[in-house]
Amino acid sequence: MDTQTHQHRLQTLVTSLAPWQDSLCDEISQLKQLQKAFADKLDRLSQDEQTLNIAIMGQVKAGKSSFLNALLFDGKPILPEAATPKTANLTRIGYADTPTLEVEFFGEKEWQSVVALAKTDGTHSEIKVAKEQLAMVQAAGIDPIAVLQQGSYRKQSDNIDEIMLVLNDYAGNDGKYTALVKMIRLYLPIAELAGYNIIDTPGMNDPVISRTQRTKEEMANSDVVFFLSRASNFLDASDAELLTSQLPEAGVKRLVLVAGQYDSAIDQDGYDRESLADTEANLTKRIINRAKTDIGRIAEQKHRAGQHTVAELLQAMGEPILSSTYAHGFANWSPDNWGKGMAHAHQSLTELARDEWQYEFSQADWVRISGFEALKNAYEQARQDKIAIIESQKAGLLPEAQQNLSEWLKRLTEQLSTRIATLQNSDITSLNQKQSEYEGKVQSIASKLEAVISATIDQARTQQQEIVQSLKQDMASHSQISTHTGTRIREESYEVSVAKWYNPFSWGKKETRYRTYTQSYEYISASDAVENLTNYAHGCISDLELAFGQLVNERTIKLQLRKALFEVVSSTDGDFDARQFRNLIDQSIDRLNLPSLRLSLGDVGSEISSQFQGEVTSYSEQAALKRQLEQSLTEVYRAVCREFDSATNQVIKQLNHTKDNLANQLTDDITREIEQLKTDLQDKQEVLAGYEKLLWQLQEYQAS
Repeated sequence: MDTQTHQHRLQTLVTSLAPWQDSLCDEISQLKQLQKAFADKLDRLSQDEQTLNIAIMGQVKAGKSSFLNALLFDGKPILPEAATPKTANLTRIGYADTPTLEVEFFGEKEWQSVVALAKTDGTHSEIKVAKEQLAMVQAAGIDPIAVLQQGSYRKQSDNIDEIMLVLNDYAGNDGKYTALVKMIRLYLPIAELAGYNIIDTPGMNDPVISRTQRTKEEMANSDVVFFLSRASNFLDASDAELLTSQLPEAGVKRLVLVAGQYDSAIDQDGYDRESLADTEANLTKRIINRAKTDIGRIAEQKHRAGQHTVAELLQAMGEPILSSTYAHGFANWSPDNWGKGMAHAHQSLTELARDEWQYEFSQADWVRISGFEALKNAYEQARQDKIAIIESQKAGLLPEAQQNLSEWLKRLTEQLSTRIATLQNSDITSLNQKQSEYEGKVQSIASKLEAVISATIDQARTQQQEIVQSLKQDMASHSQISTHTGTRIREESYEVSVAKWYNPFSWGKKETRYRTYTQSYEYISASDAVENLTNYAHGCISDLELAFGQLVNERTIKLQLRKALFEVVSSTDGDFDARQFRNLIDQSIDRLNLPSLRLSLGDVGSEISSQFQGEVTSYSEQAALKRQLEQSLTEVYRAVCREFDSATNQVIKQLNHTKDNLANQLTDDITREIEQLKTDLQDKQEVLAGYEKLLWQLQEYQAS
């Protein structure tokens, strides 16, 4: 049976039971709850299945927007230039019926760390970007604190052009607020965007650690990540820095390395080659060898840093795909749709082929140079992988849903059988007598069930302490920060004699000269500390949510209550109608609902990122960073313990409430059932015929 068949069976049952709404109200309500819960879970999975999350990494001016426009939207300018800005913005673009722009600003502490970094001396990229951001704010003449205190900005409009105009203020090269933006979410009612979420990552090393961490989280949630590097300068030092700093520790499902702007590399390399084939062979060999060498080196660095998952992802990445957006356009678009840059590239390449190789490019050449078949295969394979995973998750819902329905059917058929037997052999007087007998047994039954609930509460308290202790032990492994080795270019001066033996006036004269040398140094990374902390927090949340589900497992508690009920009822005297009584109490047990645990800790790394940036080289600063990491780990531990304790107390409170009100609830259920039987006696034969027909239908349904 598949999920659709099960949904159909549920709907058939709901429809069949509609005429019995008055006499089986609670039972039908329970069935509808089963139906809704199953449908909601399927809907969530189906929505996820229909959307492919595509992230793109690469330096500024690597051609990311034109690459995605060509790959996903056949060259239409769906992703605007402003959506891939010069600065280090993180942008998510998706579909919505109404054009919407959502902007998230930095926190005040985060901006203060950027300002502090911009005022330091140094050559590494984070300082350079921080200086650019500060200069942009000063040039805009705005009060950054007043903007940051807004927290966020949201704009909706019926006009896409209006949204894009506003977007430039927050994402453009000269945007008024661009330097203060942490993340942008852009939703556009463009049909081609339906089915995609596109994440454009910052094109440079980010001076704001929290945004680097957000970037990693976005990529971890992506189905495929394209890393775009210019073929003419493939995997340069800046690319290596991006790969090192922005790849998350875990979560990336598929990473595709792309040597973009391949047409430009052919144009540059072709003058020294015999033919197009010779040029392509040389470039392919050079780029593949560079990929093997550099990716292997970065993977080894990740292994040494203990980031084995990232290292394995890099090693499994495979050969780069050589790609040209322009070549794809030459093969598929009318020249009327070419921009100036594209037309110039076409002219340059065709002149190269004619003058150097006496050759004319063919349609097949452009298709091959574009590399788009391999690129589309990559993201389509990601889509198929995702579909397979989600279909497996859907199928995983089915056994539990079938079991829930089977148990519900069993309870209802037993209840109907009992009602039929009672109606056949009872009158008003005997029903009143049954009610008195049942109510007389309620207290002893309630006491037994209360004992089960008390034992469950005691067990929950014990397990809670064990779980919390294991989280405390995990802190130690996350407090270790790997040491990295970096290099600096140093300059030193020295003096040399410029005396000439034949010139007495030059004797004793010296000249200062300069030389450069490479100096190695060790450092620890502030972003590594934040990632350790974030991974610990996520691990705590995942472990606690799983443990909580086992700690207060609703199904297990109900089974224990039913077992206790069976033992008590089985020991009653022979004159007592134990079957009907058990059915009534069983329905009360089934109504027990316990909450689930959902934890959220927010930005746990804010304290570290507000105090430390980039490479931490001095021993005193390294010690301070390690102390702050240990303190932050302790704070996360205490926070999740508080949340866990609060949630556990809530469940225990609910169990205690159930225990305290059990006798009254059982009495109410008995009264309700006896009153229904008294009503049924008024049209005894007709009601009996209806119950018997319904019972037969349910038994047939169970057998099918």
